[in-house]
Amino acid sequence: MVSERVPPQSEPTTSSTEAAAGPPAHSKVMAWAITLMLLASTLIAYLDKAILGLVAQPVMADLGLSAAQFGSISTAASLLGPLVALLFAAVADRLPLKGTLFTLVLMWSLLQLPIFFAASAGLLMVTRLMLGAAEAPANSVMHSMAYSWWPNERRGLPAALLTTGASFGKLIFAPIIVLIIAAFGWQSGFLSVAVMGFIWCLGWAFIGRTGPYSDQVTPIAKNPQTPEDPTAGKRAPLRSILLTGTFIGFLAIFASVGMLVSIVMTWLPSYFEAGLGFSAVTAGSLFGVPSITSVIFLFLYGGLGDRALKNGASSRVVRVLIGGGLAAAGGLCLMTLPLASGVAVPMALLMLGYGLSTSIYAIANPALAQIAPPAQRTSVLSIGLAVSGLLGVSGPVIAGVVLDAATASGAPAAEGYTSVFMLAGGIVLIGGALFALLANPERDALKVEAARAALAADKP
Repeated sequence: MVSERVPPQSEPTTSSTEAAAGPPAHSKVMAWAITLMLLASTLIAYLDKAILGLVAQPVMADLGLSAAQFGSISTAASLLGPLVALLFAAVADRLPLKGTLFTLVLMWSLLQLPIFFAASAGLLMVTRLMLGAAEAPANSVMHSMAYSWWPNERRGLPAALLTTGASFGKLIFAPIIVLIIAAFGWQSGFLSVAVMGFIWCLGWAFIGRTGPYSDQVTPIAKNPQTPEDPTAGKRAPLRSILLTGTFIGFLAIFASVGMLVSIVMTWLPSYFEAGLGFSAVTAGSLFGVPSITSVIFLFLYGGLGDRALKNGASSRVVRVLIGGGLAAAGGLCLMTLPLASGVAVPMALLMLGYGLSTSIYAIANPALAQIAPPAQRTSVLSIGLAVSGLLGVSGPVIAGVVLDAATASGAPAAEGYTSVFMLAGGIVLIGGALFALLANPERDALKVEAARAALAADKP
């Protein structure tokens, strides 16, 4: 590991009023530097996964793989992830954030190198399997590190920024990787991603550090005079967190939107080609188009939500009711796809539905982090992401069943794909409604705090 987590006794002792104002002036630049470095790590994580799709055709040709065999290699990256994330949750809060993330990105980068030197189908399968396991803990670690630099009411924009790493990867860096592959061969794509990871590790070794909010209690009351909790750093019974409406609502929204994202990642180019009539090249080029609206809504919602919270609005309203409503509206847009005709209207509905649905990523993680004691933040996020990942992993399979049924019935290809997105929209609508109904960060933070105080009182 590169460094240890900053010990609680070395943390600055700020009042809740100071905490509400954001990081001290001297650390605001560092807060943004860390956040941007974390954005770069999410971008690398996306490219680690996307590289296989970018080299699909030459890999199948060079290694003699059928589409089914290549598909099984692609699926390997998601097999161990949820299990590893659950196992990681047991030790997450005992590991230094900086060193853990450094180790994870270094592992991702090293796992790209074997393919450059000795490519084979078996090696691809093994490295994809290991890569999925190594990337599983990263999301919770990245968000915990970011939240250590920002107070509760200013976490929406950083959360949105971290989420856009995949979008920037699709829109900006994936085309660059494609040019490298075209010029130097498909194996050079793996090497280029590895080099990006090594460069990031070098920068992180010098820049990375835990922020001033790593061991402070998240303010849970709207009264700015609430004193700092003297039991900061203590742990609450895990069941007191996992049985809250906020945690259950988090699972509902994250699993449903995650299912939509996995369906888009797997079937969107096919929908553009077979459903809307674009050529294969054009369909591939349009792959990142829905991410444009996703980025817009993430930044708008994250930034405006932070401003509302800073001005005294409740998290229940800003993060839960509005967030659940936006996701439900996105689901409704997708459900109307079968009613649309032509090309422009379906594209607009798809972009609007995807953008509204994924806007939830700006506030769902901060809402869950709000109810977790800082000493348990990483493990709680890991459990939430792992369980929601398990619930949402079936999306591409369900979509495949719907498409096969449409083909067997003799329906046009477009009907099969619109049925898939209509189903995904219905699931997102339900997830958004459950999140709005169940989650209440202020209420549940008080419940968890009471359980934590009771546990602390029982200890000698």
